[in-house]
Amino acid sequence: MPKRIIKGGAAHVPGAERALKWAWVEARRVGERIAFAWNGPPASETAILLASSGRSGSTWLGDILAATPGTQQIFEPLDPRNAATYRQLMAWPPGLTPSAFKRQYLRPQAHAPQWEAFWEAIFQGRVRTYLTDYHRTSFFPRRFLIKVIRANMMLGFVASHFHPRIVFLMRHPAAVVNSMYHRVKAPWPADARDVLAQEALVEDFLRPWVAQIEQTPPGLPSLALWWAVENKVALNQLAHHPHYLVFYEHLSLDPRGEITPLLTHLGLPPESIPEPLLYRYSRMTSTRQRRAGAQDAMTRLQAWQKELSPEEQRWIFSWLERLEIPCYGTEVLPRCPSGPRNRP
Repeated sequence: MPKRIIKGGAAHVPGAERALKWAWVEARRVGERIAFAWNGPPASETAILLASSGRSGSTWLGDILAATPGTQQIFEPLDPRNAATYRQLMAWPPGLTPSAFKRQYLRPQAHAPQWEAFWEAIFQGRVRTYLTDYHRTSFFPRRFLIKVIRANMMLGFVASHFHPRIVFLMRHPAAVVNSMYHRVKAPWPADARDVLAQEALVEDFLRPWVAQIEQTPPGLPSLALWWAVENKVALNQLAHHPHYLVFYEHLSLDPRGEITPLLTHLGLPPESIPEPLLYRYSRMTSTRQRRAGAQDAMTRLQAWQKELSPEEQRWIFSWLERLEIPCYGTEVLPRCPSGPRNRP
């Protein structure tokens, strides 16, 4: 008997609409069910896990990777709207916006059977909703592309238990924080106190900075802190596992030159990606940014220098320096090349 699908969905969606959306998802999974009928879903080792902080270009990169033959994207299974299991594991408060900075830290060898079971369900394709499957990318999939922005602080745990092929995407923290705070209808909620609520996280990474964290006000300063913490943890944990590191800035300036070696590394055909897709705006790009699309890529990458005040930039760079995040500094472009790390 097949294992049940783990469904999510927001409680405020009317029952009829929720049923119609679920029927739509199920109808589009007919080919997938046929493909997996005899041998089951693909092994987690064949999956591609695309991880990043929010507002880093992961939707754009995910759509490009999902255009390769036989790849089905599962979009943000850790979004609290997509799985009741995730909401329970995170003790997600009712009414808290899905964009809130609420992240879980797991040590790579943590004994966390509930999290392990949840990730197993993700890799087996059992965490599915209207949102995860809004874009059907393969009728007869051979692999899953799991695209997540809420897993940075548990990548070591996931890698140790499931061994997916990991692609980690980074974007300049000033650009990310600017996007989260100034370029959205409502700033992403973030509170420094939530960082200190996880004792293991404090003990492993943040003990010297507790006093500074306690003095960090909500809003943009807390967003800057959260970016530094989740990327520090991700890079630390990934240092022990093979992965491919991609920088958004390099991808923006030379899409084809960055995508070709990435797909080759993943064993996927670079020629399967049409040129227009490389330059198409992400479906998460704001209307304001689309209107500014006539600007060249470098001008867009430099925008945060004008849009963030000197004080806002100081908050961002202070945490970048304290936590010693490599590859980024006060310059617009990263100091490191994209490419594979820790080859098996």
